[in-house]
Amino acid sequence: MLFTQIAQNKRNTRWVLVGYGLLLIAITILFAQVSWQVALGFALFGLGYVWYFYYHATRYLMRVTNAQAVSRVDAPVLYELVEELCLAGGLPMPALYVTPDEEPNAFATGRDPEHASLAVTAGLLAMMDQEELRGVLGHELAHIRNYDIRVTTLTAALVQLVLLTGVTLVAFGWGLFASRVGGWLKLVLVIFGVAVLGLGLPLLVLGFPLAKLMFFALSRQREYLADAGSADLTRDPRGLISALQKLAALPAPGEATNLVVNSLAFNAAPPQRWWANLLADHPALEKRITRLQASAQ
Repeated sequence: MLFTQIAQNKRNTRWVLVGYGLLLIAITILFAQVSWQVALGFALFGLGYVWYFYYHATRYLMRVTNAQAVSRVDAPVLYELVEELCLAGGLPMPALYVTPDEEPNAFATGRDPEHASLAVTAGLLAMMDQEELRGVLGHELAHIRNYDIRVTTLTAALVQLVLLTGVTLVAFGWGLFASRVGGWLKLVLVIFGVAVLGLGLPLLVLGFPLAKLMFFALSRQREYLADAGSADLTRDPRGLISALQKLAALPAPGEATNLVVNSLAFNAAPPQRWWANLLADHPALEKRITRLQASAQ
C-alpha cells in the first residue's frame, strides 16, 4: 500500500509539471505574437528571476521566520533524531534551525540533499513526544530525499514570475493608454498601450490562476508523498499519525502570507469548504491520517 501511494503521487506530480511546462510555452508564444525579441526578453528575465529565487530561498526563509541555527550541544534530542533518520535514509545531515514561533510547525528547504536545511518551531518541540517528533522529522527529510524542495521552490518562483509579469504589463499598458499627451503621439501610445494590456490581462486573468491551481495540486501531492516517505524512513507511521491527530485537535493555524513559506510548512491552515481543497496547498489533516492508517495495515 505504501509504495503504491508513492508511485501514484509521483505520477500525479509529473503531470502537474507537464502542465507547468505547457503554460510557460503558451505564455512565450503569446509574447512572440508581438515580437520574438519580447518573447526572448521574457524567457531571459524568467530564467534570471527563477535562478535568483532558487539559490536564495533558504536564506530568505530563515530570515523571515527568525530561525536560529542549532548544533548537537544546543538541541541534542533534535540533532540525534535527525542524525538517526539521515543514516537510515542515506542522507547527508541538513543544517538544523529552531524558530521562536509557538505554533507547532516544521519545514525543510534547500536545492538538494547536500544543501538542505530543516527548521522546527519551539511550539512543535514543546508539543510532540519523541516518537511524534521523529514522524514529523521523517516527513521533512522525505521532502529532502524526494527533491520536493527543489520542485516546490521552482514552481513557486514560476507562479510569482507569472504574477509579476502580468502586473507589470497591465500597469505599464494602462499608463500608456491613459497618457495625456496629444496629437499623433497620443494615438501611438494608445495603440501600444492596448497591445501591452492585451498581453498582461490574459496573464492575470488566466495564466496566474492556472499557475496557482497547478502549484496547489503539486504541493498536495508532495505532502502525501512525504507522509508516505516518513513511514518508510521511520519504519512505523504511528508516530506521524499521532502527531497529525494532535494538530487536528488544535485551532487552525494562521496561513502564511508568503507562498513559499506556507507551501513548505508541515502544519498549514486546512481548507474549510469542499471547494477550498482546490485552493489549498496541503491536504486536510484527516485525509493524511486516513492514508497513513491505510498504509499501516
